[in-house]
Amino acid sequence: MPKTLSQKSLSRLFLWGLALIPLAIISDAILGAVLFDQGAIVEQILSPSYYQIAIRFLFSVFILAAIYLGMHYLADTAQREKALMQSNQDLDLTRKDIEDFNHDLLQHLRNTSSEISTSMALLKAQCDSELEEKTRYFLESIANCNEKLSRQLDTSLALVELPVNQPRRERIKVDKLALEIKEELGHKHPEREIEFRIQPWVTIVSDRQMIRLVLHQLFCNAMAFIPENRKGWIELGMYHRGEQKVLFVRDNGTGFSEGQAKRLFEAFRDSSQDGNLPTDTIRLAGAQRIIHRLGGQIWAEGAEGAGGTIYFTYCPAKA
Repeated sequence: MPKTLSQKSLSRLFLWGLALIPLAIISDAILGAVLFDQGAIVEQILSPSYYQIAIRFLFSVFILAAIYLGMHYLADTAQREKALMQSNQDLDLTRKDIEDFNHDLLQHLRNTSSEISTSMALLKAQCDSELEEKTRYFLESIANCNEKLSRQLDTSLALVELPVNQPRRERIKVDKLALEIKEELGHKHPEREIEFRIQPWVTIVSDRQMIRLVLHQLFCNAMAFIPENRKGWIELGMYHRGEQKVLFVRDNGTGFSEGQAKRLFEAFRDSSQDGNLPTDTIRLAGAQRIIHRLGGQIWAEGAEGAGGTIYFTYCPAKA
């Protein structure tokens, strides 16, 4: 285990304390020669009087006592720091075990969800003509629930895989990042007619991996608000609020009320209360978690039937 700060200071304190003893003797001789005219400095050092010897002895005892008390305090502090470092290491190991288990569990659930999707597709392909309409409805409901679960697991896995250390700070061309996500979503959903309006020359300084995941979740959320039979558009832009940059993602979807805007970021929102909202609740909750890690804020504004806008900042506002 590496030495604590207090352990490193012990030897320094001892050496500096020993160096103070001859320094105190020389200082006493200088003061005696300059202020009290007690003779030459060399004479006082080499041939001191009994009074000077007593004063210097007291000085030395005082310095040694101060060294002892300081070393005793530092030794006690070093023991506490050592115990704290050991506790932190144990906590780090426990946290890593939990994170690894969480990641493996999510990955296993994701694979299981994929197997269910494959099995459902094979069942429908082979037995579709033999199934009753009610049975088809139930199978379709199961497939939709499994697809929703799969999307939620994908988002959870992406959040788990984010680094737990301090977010990196690098220059990011947000418009270029958004174009990459646009191409990715276009290949994944070729049936959707959605126009992406991306403001050019948008550059910020933040963590690239985190900002990319935020934009991906916000774009997917905007697509979920746009009905599949409607030609929609999604806009990414930025404006300044004082010295702070505010980014936003706007869409022409079904929108939401002011009261619903406050519930959009709830990870376990009861979707039965808001029938007009997308059933996936993990996207905005995940985006909010990342934005808070970056020290920023995120909020929603919209109106029913008139689309909605998600605003976010990526760093604390300057005082």
